[in-house]
Amino acid sequence: MNEDEKEEVREEIFSHLKEHAKELMIKGYTEEEAVLQAMKSFGNERKLNWEMKKAAFPFYKPVRFIWNVFFVTAALCLISFSAMEFYHPEFDNALPLESVMMGFFLVVFIAGAAEVLYEAINQQFKSKWLANPWLFFFIPSLIFGGVQSMSFLKNPEQYPDGLWLDLFAIPIGAFAYLVSRQLFTRIFVRNRRDFIGKID
Repeated sequence: MNEDEKEEVREEIFSHLKEHAKELMIKGYTEEEAVLQAMKSFGNERKLNWEMKKAAFPFYKPVRFIWNVFFVTAALCLISFSAMEFYHPEFDNALPLESVMMGFFLVVFIAGAAEVLYEAINQQFKSKWLANPWLFFFIPSLIFGGVQSMSFLKNPEQYPDGLWLDLFAIPIGAFAYLVSRQLFTRIFVRNRRDFIGKID
């Protein structure tokens, strides 16, 4: 399907949804209720939302993934730099480029593997619990961080001056990843109401 065809499909979907939402508003629904009801009556809400995102933004997932990787890498670098500055302000703290690049590729590998697994499990099981990215990405990372923290409890002397943060790099990274996913959707892909457009 070329870009013109995609645009036609998108406009047709928007047109049907707007008309249906207007009818519902005439019947007394609020704008928000009418939009949600129109989407539900049109078909599976989640599937429709994803189809609309694809039509409006064909490279949604790859672009979101790249955004997430940069966001997480920047967040981890900032936390690392802040910890060094806090514990050793007397030093000229800096993050070497090779460390940043190594962190970037590590995030690419871990996040890429997690996203592939997430998509595969969602397609296979179609479970609401598994479809929630916060549960899928964050809960295992917290468990991993909890297991890692056992070594801190056994040998705290091995983790002076902020090194204990390394034990929680995965949960911190997972949290940053999920926040970046939310930000991407809010900033670059408008919410469902904006997809349909303002009802006149």
